[in-house]
Amino acid sequence: MPAELSLRAPGVPASLDDVHVLLTRAWDQHPDVGDDDRLRFEIAVVEIAGNVVEHAGDPDPVDFDLAVRVEDDRLEARFQDPGRRVDVDFGTADMPDALAETGRGVALALATADELTYRRIGAVNHWLVLRRRRS
Repeated sequence: MPAELSLRAPGVPASLDDVHVLLTRAWDQHPDVGDDDRLRFEIAVVEIAGNVVEHAGDPDPVDFDLAVRVEDDRLEARFQDPGRRVDVDFGTADMPDALAETGRGVALALATADELTYRRIGAVNHWLVLRRRRS
């Protein structure tokens, strides 16, 4: 049975703990999700959440919504925030140099998710993180 869990949180670093709690609740409801799928999905979700927290509300934090859905064949996370427009080219989002202090979020999300999309609709950013279940 699919489960959808959601949260609304302020775009501050402490809210990343709420994202982890939400994912833990999803895994508790769906112990059939394999460890590799959990790990890869969680990395992608937390990296996008981190980008929303760090960049969407610059300089003032904005609230964001996150909905996580567990299906028999996939895991989905949908973010929405009224923050600044994102300017990222997914085709060139390579992992930065080992000494770089920033710039890994989208590259890690791309490496661990099967699908990562971003759209701006009106004044709202929409992110989709999708992982097809393998286990």
